[in-house]
Amino acid sequence: MLDLQRRAFAEEGRRSRTQDIPPLTEQLDAVSGHIRTQTALVARDRGAIIGTIRGIVENRVCTVRALVVDPACQGRGVGSALLDALERKLTDVTRFDLTTNTLMEGNVPFYERRGYEVVELTRHSARITLAQMSKIVHASAQEPRN
Repeated sequence: MLDLQRRAFAEEGRRSRTQDIPPLTEQLDAVSGHIRTQTALVARDRGAIIGTIRGIVENRVCTVRALVVDPACQGRGVGSALLDALERKLTDVTRFDLTTNTLMEGNVPFYERRGYEVVELTRHSARITLAQMSKIVHASAQEPRN
């Protein structure tokens, strides 16, 4: 998961002109801890992992961590499928939060199409503005349909 994450975020690091961004500096023990104690999902194609997502839940709020798609597989719906799967799996969550780099021009619209809204913009550096985004989950959306 971590190797794929570093490959997938390499372009963001290049555009940001720094490798000092969380997806590129995250350590293996943090990823392993999330896999053991939180929700971690993968997408596979012929056995190879082509996408990953982690959900860190605290007080019924899920922080979406590192939605990652192999650069060669982007634009095929892998990210959407992973995000949908995470949201369906975490039925007790009332809100999903995430942070994304606006320098990657497709990020905010991708999440907005899935019901997320920008709640705050934070200037991280001269080149990086982070969008904090949230999606409220309504109780009726979580109830099973007959």
